[in-house]
Amino acid sequence: MRTYILFLPFVVLCAMSCTAQSEKQTYTELYDLHFAMPHGTTVRYPWLDNGAYSFYSLPASIKDSTNNLIARIYLKGSPFLNRLRTECGQRILLPDGNLQKAVVEFESKGKNIQQLSIVLDAIDEEEKILFSDTMKLVPDTLLGVASKNIALKDAKLLNIRINSEGKIDSDAYIAFSKLNIVIDGKPIDKFPVRELPPLTTGDLYYYTAINRDENISPEVMDEFNNHKIIGLGESIHGNRGVQGMAYKLILQAVERLDCQLVLLEMQLEKSLHYNRFIQDVNYTFDSFSALDETTSDFLKKLQRFNTDKSDEQKVRLYGIGYNTNINTSLTPSKSSAIDIFDFVTNLNQELKISAVDQFALLLAEEKQDQAIEFLDNQRNITEKAVTPEEVESILHILKISEEMGKDPIDRFVRRDSTMFLNAQYLIDRFANADNAKAIIYAHAAHTNPVSTFPAVPCFPLGHYMRETYGDGYSSFLLLTGSGKSVASDTEFNMRDSLLKEPPKKSIEYALNLMEDNALYLPLTADFNTLVLSRFKGSHHTPQEFYPFNLYQRYRGIFFIKDDKDYDAGKKESSYEEALDQQVIEMNKREEKIEEIRRRVSN
Repeated sequence: MRTYILFLPFVVLCAMSCTAQSEKQTYTELYDLHFAMPHGTTVRYPWLDNGAYSFYSLPASIKDSTNNLIARIYLKGSPFLNRLRTECGQRILLPDGNLQKAVVEFESKGKNIQQLSIVLDAIDEEEKILFSDTMKLVPDTLLGVASKNIALKDAKLLNIRINSEGKIDSDAYIAFSKLNIVIDGKPIDKFPVRELPPLTTGDLYYYTAINRDENISPEVMDEFNNHKIIGLGESIHGNRGVQGMAYKLILQAVERLDCQLVLLEMQLEKSLHYNRFIQDVNYTFDSFSALDETTSDFLKKLQRFNTDKSDEQKVRLYGIGYNTNINTSLTPSKSSAIDIFDFVTNLNQELKISAVDQFALLLAEEKQDQAIEFLDNQRNITEKAVTPEEVESILHILKISEEMGKDPIDRFVRRDSTMFLNAQYLIDRFANADNAKAIIYAHAAHTNPVSTFPAVPCFPLGHYMRETYGDGYSSFLLLTGSGKSVASDTEFNMRDSLLKEPPKKSIEYALNLMEDNALYLPLTADFNTLVLSRFKGSHHTPQEFYPFNLYQRYRGIFFIKDDKDYDAGKKESSYEEALDQQVIEMNKREEKIEEIRRRVSN
């Protein structure tokens, strides 16, 4: 492996004379402060809808005396919903200067709104919240304005989150007119729009080149060796190059650093199949054939590693996610209980143990409390099919799901805190020895200890990990300069799409200029500043680059350039194909339930 001294361009927040300014456009135009959606060409930073609220309103246009206003509506009698619930947010890079305070004015109107709240956060260069306040109002059918003051001393970003709650069982709408910001007595549009400055030559940095066809060098792996728990955070889902790098790092940590536990961003209940597969060479499951080639190869390599190991020496692989849906007619095949049903009935296919059948029926009939009690009491019998380790994990999953309640929004918002509870449970059981390590591979929004922005706002998994394990937890970032990813489009089709080209002020653009196809870059205190970097989750979006403080979030960066051998990892599928597959699975499940009922009745 080669180690280089890199003259890496980096962002330094300069005085106003050094900062890149946008002379031609205003804050209102760039950040859509007058809600001109659908977006015109001047909107660079659209408002972000909170994904937890996705299905609780419909987009609409409400007529005002002079304008059509962008709105969210709820119609009484909508299936599965009983009121309007919506939330959107915006993060603004504040003007340069010694700012002291701002007045934020919001103009809107609505019908049957129980309450509208606007959370304002003044955030510094390290992404720490300096000041926070909430504006609350109840809009009526005439346009009205509400305002709130917020301190801005030392703030570099202003985060705005607008939440609306309608009255239960009532037609409702909220219409957005404009959001005005006055800073120190001056409208924000009177300030030059601040952008992060052009990249300039900075101090010397060491980076290590990586050959993806060879083992990672010992000096890079030593970065992992100083921490008990490693968080590998990818900036995008569905890219094979990033995925392949993550799997290579995990496999080498397993082989060389005594990593005994691998945790993935998937539902814990679904991962029961994966863990059984790498423990048992005779185990098969239906969905294995649907996995992308990179993931299936990864699982096979872990299985081979475990082949000649004792139980204590074997590596475990589990998910840390949980099902944010509940078992309703809206999501009949997406509950934790149903996923566990699929797992235990697969194990019991040949054995046909009566106690396992009875447990499966309780799951299928949504009798979760009874299922927990039954499994706890009958574990000696059920363990002939389900191992003690799996029994404990199933009980943990069912109990956690019960504790999180049935409100889908609450379950979604609690996703990261539940990831932590799952991770802590698994680490305590399988990586508790002093020399044992665990690796978490998930989206960077979860693994970093600072913020989930721009995803659903909550404390990230990394926050809880750092709070509990201190310096024993460290997070790393996986980036790619270009390429493709598979994600959901606006019609819920899983589609392969080219990533957006990195802007010249982004860290990806700078690293893309390096001659090496892959590298590791440790982050030093010189990176303790805001810089543009890519964020892309489960959906294709018009915006992919956001300002982050990477030094506060991560210890180092694994960077991969794109090439033709490392295309998108996940498989494409249409929404119709996914529905058809779901119907097939539901029909198979119903047949299995009837078969089990016949066995139990006999």
